[in-house]
Amino acid sequence: MKKGRELFKPVLSLFLILVLLGGCVKRIEPKQDSTEYIPPVNQDGFVVIKIPKTLLGSYTAEELEAKDKASRENLDEEELSNFAWSAVVANEDGTISYYFTPEQYQESKDGYYNLGRLRDAQSARLLYSFVEDAEYTDIDADGIPWGLIVSVTKDVYLSNELWNSALVTVSPAIMLGRYQILCGIPDDEWSVHIVVIDAASGDTLEETNFPTRED
Repeated sequence: MKKGRELFKPVLSLFLILVLLGGCVKRIEPKQDSTEYIPPVNQDGFVVIKIPKTLLGSYTAEELEAKDKASRENLDEEELSNFAWSAVVANEDGTISYYFTPEQYQESKDGYYNLGRLRDAQSARLLYSFVEDAEYTDIDADGIPWGLIVSVTKDVYLSNELWNSALVTVSPAIMLGRYQILCGIPDDEWSVHIVVIDAASGDTLEETNFPTRED
């Protein structure tokens, strides 16, 4: 793990706040991914997806559940119907479960697919001006990507490397990891390999494997 990774927590907090706020906007883009995985639906009509602690960023499951509940307060039925999931429930083991209708599940999976390659969840436009391209690699037979190559403008990237590194490695790793979980990957098997390169020369500026852990 890179030294100073703990300083990335503000980025994770901001990014996951944006994701939670994004849950209030229903996805209307066509399907982005090519996976054919269809999750089971419970007796109440929900797809329940458990997200591991390694994909919660700097929040606890209880904090994410509280944020989701707070964002729903004082909303009418029509406004609630625009959420990208129906409920968020913290589990005793520190994980969190998202409850989706089948439609919400696909819309959220599409959103994670775009966010994982540093694109806006709805418009698919690149999120940052210093990123010139970001594309998935290591796509398996089921259409699930396990890697990401990010091409950046080197001088801009290096001008604030710690912050920019977090934006193009930690944040997309969380989104792609969540996408993998929604595609049926067991919660202890998600994995993302990210390479950041200079768009002009092709030289590698950073290479990181996730999840990163300190023993």
